[in-house]
Amino acid sequence: MIGRVTRYFDEKKYGFIRGEDNQTYFIHASKLNGECIRPGYLVFFKPFSNDRSDYNAKDVIVIDSTERTKSKN
Repeated sequence: MIGRVTRYFDEKKYGFIRGEDNQTYFIHASKLNGECIRPGYLVFFKPFSNDRSDYNAKDVIVIDSTERTKSKN
């Protein structure tokens, strides 16, 4: 699924992604597989359920970040 990071708290190591289905998914740093995310980043992720919530994200891959600049052709 594709989504946009809405919030991420480095000090708390968790955040939220708004999925293309308009649901909000919880993401914990342990499920980032080394990716660094910030609010506004466009990401691909795998939704999953656990005993605490049906809306969780894992295997996050950054597709586009706000810091990247587009080439001018």
